[in-house]
Amino acid sequence: MCMVAAAGRGVLVVGEEMEEEVAAACASAVHAYADVHTMSHGSTVLEEIMAEKKNAPSTDELTPKVGVMRPILRFLQLLCENHNPDLQNLLRNQNNKSNFNLVSESLMFLDCICGSTTGGLGLLGLYINEGNVALVNQTLETLTEYCQGPCHENQNCIAMHESNGLDIITALILNDINPLGRTRMDLVLELKNNASKLLLAIMESRTDSENNAERILYNMNPKQLVDVACSAFHQEHGLDADSDSEEDAPVQGVSPKEVGHNIYILCHQLAGHNKELAALVRCPPAGHDAPALQYYRTHTAQIEIVRTDRSMEQIVFPIPEICEYLPADSKHRVLQSAERDDQGSKVADFFARLDHLFHEMKWQKKLRGLQCTLFWLFE
Repeated sequence: MCMVAAAGRGVLVVGEEMEEEVAAACASAVHAYADVHTMSHGSTVLEEIMAEKKNAPSTDELTPKVGVMRPILRFLQLLCENHNPDLQNLLRNQNNKSNFNLVSESLMFLDCICGSTTGGLGLLGLYINEGNVALVNQTLETLTEYCQGPCHENQNCIAMHESNGLDIITALILNDINPLGRTRMDLVLELKNNASKLLLAIMESRTDSENNAERILYNMNPKQLVDVACSAFHQEHGLDADSDSEEDAPVQGVSPKEVGHNIYILCHQLAGHNKELAALVRCPPAGHDAPALQYYRTHTAQIEIVRTDRSMEQIVFPIPEICEYLPADSKHRVLQSAERDDQGSKVADFFARLDHLFHEMKWQKKLRGLQCTLFWLFE
């Protein structure tokens, strides 16, 4: 027998071999989730913390039953790669008697591994360490891939789920993850970056996003969210100030400013559903956070696109800093000489010029750096 799943763009037919592999992956995911669920419910918070302290040398090691979840989640992520709606829907509903909703199972797995089933949302730092942070990141990335495209059903499945999964994602952004943050801030920044991307994916391309946005804002302090974005900006400048020579090693992982910018875009998207957040994002910047808010505003843009169903949608995106080095005459030349013979030809002509424009921006950046060096030498 072949497993057949109806989807919006057609019918997806899965052969017997693939059906067995998907069934095995589903069973392994549910089994691993059950193991973590049992571990979290089988003892009190105090007993788990005491066990971690007692076995300090091995606290960062995952058991094989839990560790196997990382390649499984990566496999599920790759199934949904390139916004594959057929497989996104298949992972949620196989239309069988024994149906496995792997979207909600993945969310509950995140809920369990972060310890919120014990009632300790504020104790994330006690559950996330160097040993399991990669698994938490993989879970966030997989959940993001479930939603992107977008897949509205998977977005609703995550946003409206009865578990604490959405609160965990919000807490990862708002809270300090200590003691991990004291030694590996790069890992904490990656967590916050992936969590912000997931919340943006849950609201992606929604004309009826009020319910999802309200669910995200339910346990979120708007002022705290803006403060997290601004603190990431100041953290980046603190790192720049500490780099006194070119021999300093580059910062590993994602840039703090990039993380802060993603969180600012999240603020921008949520501002339409919360007056307090809208006032914080749109009011004239002042005080200690003025430079951060000014930078984010001047480096954030939006475009309007028309979907296949003729609906119009606004896309908000960060402007790379290197775009500041594109000369005005180059912008004017592209505007005046772009091909407009056919409908859509200007888009293709613009993308054909991208490589040349990018190299020009890099060259201009290098020239300005040389000018500063020469000015310093001959002053």
